[in-house]
Amino acid sequence: MSTAATIAATVPSRATSWPLLVGLLALAAPLVGQAKHGSFYHFNYYQVRAGAEKAYDSLLVNVVTPVFDEMVKRKAMVSYRLLTKRAGSGEYTHITIVEVASPSSEGGFQQELEGASQAVFHRSWSDATTRLNELRRFLHTELYTPAGQEP
Repeated sequence: MSTAATIAATVPSRATSWPLLVGLLALAAPLVGQAKHGSFYHFNYYQVRAGAEKAYDSLLVNVVTPVFDEMVKRKAMVSYRLLTKRAGSGEYTHITIVEVASPSSEGGFQQELEGASQAVFHRSWSDATTRLNELRRFLHTELYTPAGQEP
């Protein structure tokens, strides 16, 4: 077989490329509509009272973590992080980061939190976290979205 014949045999003609392209576009079109929009991230900043760090961290592990795990299981939140500052400036000592798939309606997140707390501890979130709130001072909250995404 000549070189020209070999090239012609391996390069698809327009007649064979067109159905392939149409097929790929038909498969890709539904995926565009399914593309995941970015999450929303709530950052809450706290200052733990001096000398209360160990007790506070223990409550994070034994109270907040099980309730937040239940919320992830229920898909009320995507993920979370409970962070302790080890170095740096600013008056905050702890940050809680909660990732949700979409902003909740007024009171929606609180209702989910209450439901998860009842499921885990058989008590309200406010009852379960009374001691936690005695050990810290809430400073402020911030909402973040991925760059270029509108809330």
